[in-house]
Amino acid sequence: MRFTRSLRLACCILVLFLSACSATVSQKLPGDATATKSPPTATATQKPLLPGQRIWKDGASSFLFGTNDTQEWSENNIQTSPSIQKALKEAHFTLLRTFFFDKSEADDHHPITDDEIEQRLKTVENTGMSCLGVLFNVFNVEFMKHVVQLAGSRCLLYEFGNEPDFMKIPIKDYLKQWNTVIPMLRQINPQAKFIGPVTYTHEDTEYIQGFLDGVKESGVMPDAISFHLYPCWEDSREGCLAKATDYYNAALSVRKIVRDTLGKELPIGVTEWNYDPANPPPPYGDEPEFIKAYTKTALYSLFKAGVAFANQFDAASYSGYGRLDMFDVDTNQPKPQYDAMKEMIAEYRIPES
Repeated sequence: MRFTRSLRLACCILVLFLSACSATVSQKLPGDATATKSPPTATATQKPLLPGQRIWKDGASSFLFGTNDTQEWSENNIQTSPSIQKALKEAHFTLLRTFFFDKSEADDHHPITDDEIEQRLKTVENTGMSCLGVLFNVFNVEFMKHVVQLAGSRCLLYEFGNEPDFMKIPIKDYLKQWNTVIPMLRQINPQAKFIGPVTYTHEDTEYIQGFLDGVKESGVMPDAISFHLYPCWEDSREGCLAKATDYYNAALSVRKIVRDTLGKELPIGVTEWNYDPANPPPPYGDEPEFIKAYTKTALYSLFKAGVAFANQFDAASYSGYGRLDMFDVDTNQPKPQYDAMKEMIAEYRIPES
């Protein structure tokens, strides 16, 4: 989840040639000639490796078109609004990343009840998406075991923690929990897949490298690797738009660390992405021309890098004082970022037979 913070991002500024309103994205990408809907240069998504994942046109992973259900900061939100759920389902969004907190992050920080867990699982079902659950507190072993047991086949993808590097959890402590808990969870649900280290940026290579070294030594391997990326921070509108292709190099850099360390490929996911993590982010994010152009360029960059799964942050939880939401939580109406993603889904989706 996003709160105000700085990001350590060293970015390559690229010239973009794109239309904000067209579903076709044409632009230069790193190491690429001018590309329009060409196949991805990476190979990680050439076949589905995750439960529920499908391969769409030109080799695009269906799971690129996900979103987040985080802590609810508004009484009206993705979990309580049937119209928001209906809109996401009708647009064919595919992967809902939902947070299984052991305690509420708001109000009185009450312990989470089974009814609240069920509401999150029901929201996944109502939107027609697959579930990507976030086991938020990696130190509450009994709660994590309970969630995986209760969810059963309704949730088959889990991230272990959320931004442990940003939360100042030493990698040795994170690894200790991973090596201890993941075998327990796999015993509870052998069909479930588990993902780490969920870092707040791809540039925390020390944490990612430490995780990969640790799992290689223990043999408790992840089923996929994930990180987050909000490339803009106090940027101008034009400067931020120029960073919409940063996802390409970020994914390739993480893939290289995985391959060099483990000697094989694993699916790569960017499970939180949007333009700026400030609280609130810059107001140009409300401009339809900007956010549609940024969104389509970001998604195309993820596609070109062969990313297996990605989740826009967020659907409708009043994040960033509503500026990061795809829906207006006051009116339930979709915003331009939703429209951009819907158009991209329509372009690449292959209907199920």
